[in-house]
Amino acid sequence: MGEAAMIIDDMDTAEQLADVLKAVAHPLRLRAVAALCEAPKNVTELCERLGVRQALASQHLAVLRMSGLVSVDRTGGHSTYSIREPGLRNLIACLTGCKRG
Repeated sequence: MGEAAMIIDDMDTAEQLADVLKAVAHPLRLRAVAALCEAPKNVTELCERLGVRQALASQHLAVLRMSGLVSVDRTGGHSTYSIREPGLRNLIACLTGCKRG
């Protein structure tokens, strides 16, 4: 058995990984994570990048924040989001490699 299969053989690990997948399993959240993998961004930058209103971006960022995948730094009236879980960079790279077509 390969190393990855051994790691996911544990039910607690499988549940944790499933929670990560659930948190990013939306097109806007995937795009937000990919944008944050490049560099931290404030909400305005993310809204412009994603082409959505602030309320919608904030909803999706809250899901990512509550799951512990991104963090927010609130200074000077601005909220800047960044990747908290470094493994997300590998996940986004892997998913990009799985793109069909």
